[in-house]
Amino acid sequence: MTLAVAGLAKSFGGVQAVGGVSFAVAEGEMLALIGPNGAGKSTCFNMIGGQLRPDAGRVTLAGADVTGARPGRLARLGVGRTFQVTETFASMTVRENVQTALLAHQRRIWRFARPLAAQQEEAALRLLDQVGLAAQSARAAGVLAYGDVKRLELAMALAAAPRLLLMDEPTAGMAAAERAALMALVRRLATAQRLAVLFTEHDMEAVFGVADRIIVLNRGRLIAEGDPEAIRADPLVREVYLGGGFA
Repeated sequence: MTLAVAGLAKSFGGVQAVGGVSFAVAEGEMLALIGPNGAGKSTCFNMIGGQLRPDAGRVTLAGADVTGARPGRLARLGVGRTFQVTETFASMTVRENVQTALLAHQRRIWRFARPLAAQQEEAALRLLDQVGLAAQSARAAGVLAYGDVKRLELAMALAAAPRLLLMDEPTAGMAAAERAALMALVRRLATAQRLAVLFTEHDMEAVFGVADRIIVLNRGRLIAEGDPEAIRADPLVREVYLGGGFA
């Protein structure tokens, strides 16, 4: 397994946000983590991504224990991440954003003193081509349409050549057509590159459209796990989260 989580737990001020959650993600697989507000999704996600240290449990990446590892170390070990609020440099060009991500991954920060145009240009353009942004490489990131900013952030995450991609609400704020296109792109990349993808998402059309498996949290506990059809039919999941919208 690319990612394995065992008994992950976290409390804040005596309130347990996540209690004993376990699951795994294989290479080439897209696993969706869903649940109602306050279910513990963000806490679980942030423990895996290194933003929070778990109180208990274990996180392994390709068999190596990375429990509590900081985001920088995780990135060097092959973990890429996108965020609900995009993190790009608006004043830089699209290409320069990806070049910066490439240099940061290679720990060549000192080279930022040199003009970016001379560094990692071909690699940046290859990544932009993968996400459909090569034609916009010279544009300032700040003038991109929102859907294209999300694609740029994905290209920057791919600059780390990840084996695991963590995506926090990847379609937040996007129109329906943009959501479908972005998630279809991620699906293609996961299949072609054998990339394990763990994502949180509120848009159920996006979840059921691309996920191989779905895990459902409620009040910090894992209440269901299975393929989309099994989750759609699960009576407990329908009661606490889906309601009647996915009959």
